[in-house]
Amino acid sequence: MYITTMTWRRSWRKKFFDRVLMKYDTAVNKKTKAYWDSIRPVPLEPEEKVNYIIRDSIYAATKDSVKKVEGRWRFTHGPWWEMAGYNTVEGIDVNVWGTFRKRVGGSVLRLEPHVRYGFHNTRLNVWGTLSWKDWWVSGGKRISQFNPENPIRETWNSIYTLLWGRNYMKIYQNYFGQLGWAKVLDNGLRLRVSGLYEDRLPLDNTTDYTWAKSSNTKFTPNYPVEKLGSNFLRHRAVVTNVGITWQPGQRYVEFPERKVAIGSRYPVFSLSYQKGWSGVLGSDVNFDKWRFSVSDDMNFRLAGRLSYRLGIGGFLNTNSVPIQDYQHFNGNQLFLASEYLNSFQLAPYYANSTTASFYATGHAEHHFNGFLTNKIPPFRQLNIFLVGGANAFYVNSSNNYVEVFGGLENILKVFRVDVVSSWMAGHYYQTGVRLGLGGLLSWKQVSGGR
Repeated sequence: MYITTMTWRRSWRKKFFDRVLMKYDTAVNKKTKAYWDSIRPVPLEPEEKVNYIIRDSIYAATKDSVKKVEGRWRFTHGPWWEMAGYNTVEGIDVNVWGTFRKRVGGSVLRLEPHVRYGFHNTRLNVWGTLSWKDWWVSGGKRISQFNPENPIRETWNSIYTLLWGRNYMKIYQNYFGQLGWAKVLDNGLRLRVSGLYEDRLPLDNTTDYTWAKSSNTKFTPNYPVEKLGSNFLRHRAVVTNVGITWQPGQRYVEFPERKVAIGSRYPVFSLSYQKGWSGVLGSDVNFDKWRFSVSDDMNFRLAGRLSYRLGIGGFLNTNSVPIQDYQHFNGNQLFLASEYLNSFQLAPYYANSTTASFYATGHAEHHFNGFLTNKIPPFRQLNIFLVGGANAFYVNSSNNYVEVFGGLENILKVFRVDVVSSWMAGHYYQTGVRLGLGGLLSWKQVSGGR
């Protein structure tokens, strides 16, 4: 029985955890010309000899250049158009951030400083993150959205606030410290553990300036008004999070210092557990929250590609759950589309946030590519493709949402336009149009660090 079990374990491990398709030996660039000539079954052609001489020279020059800069700090800054904005809390704000990188002991040491100043509320926020190998630590004073997944890009919130008098983004201030560790335990298996401390302070609107001239323009208070009758009270929170992600059959190319994943034909499975600790470092929160999800991209070749993301989750304990720690469903009230497989294009931002013991979410979209449009001459010439799908979440009979959409993508190789219809709690909600942007203008998910 023991032999049978061990044989099964070895075969299972080989099937799912031994998927290195190509491996580069550490001595691959140290072998002599005589060695390669001795094992080469067919002599090199004259053109090949010249090609290898050129490539060796380029490699040597590149290697020398890398050695010269190794040990030096390199700096890259954030997008310039995201360095300034406007909101009803800070007025005009300047947000400068970047990344310093330095190679230390075969790994890259990263330092990411952030400096933010609001000219109307005159508050300075400074924070940063230091990461090396599998660890990272961050801390300071910062501005955060109530939903840690940051569903609203600050650039677009600034535009909506100035042009149309809509302050959708709701923010609070916090002194925080965070320590995290993430590691690939085995091929396709990743583990992430983090602990967060936040001293959370409410912020109120300090300005109502806008270019909008409409008589019905009215800014809402700086908190989720759908859930709160007034702004929250200052409190502290200590929250730990453990997450595991697994993609069976993950394939890799292995280099001497790292592995590069090249995908798998199996879905990605994720499980996370979040705990709010009462009394630790003065923490006022007390909750337990879990989530499980599965996602995949399925290639049907000529018939297109189906992408989906399904999830379930809920709270096991809700003794003390501030609004920041609710389960939020990423809504979108802007004309610009939000992240397609992680949001709901017509849903409000906080109206459906919940502490329920169970909820379910689903996102699916099918990219038809040229499956149908190639038969229509104008679409074929412009290389425009069809896309369609649906998003939904369910909490209970009075808190549920469904939306279906269809549209065109690859317009001028940048734009995507969808018509979306939605239903809330079983009743028709609204129909709208969402514009998606590709390339440098595409949606970029920015993690809130939790």
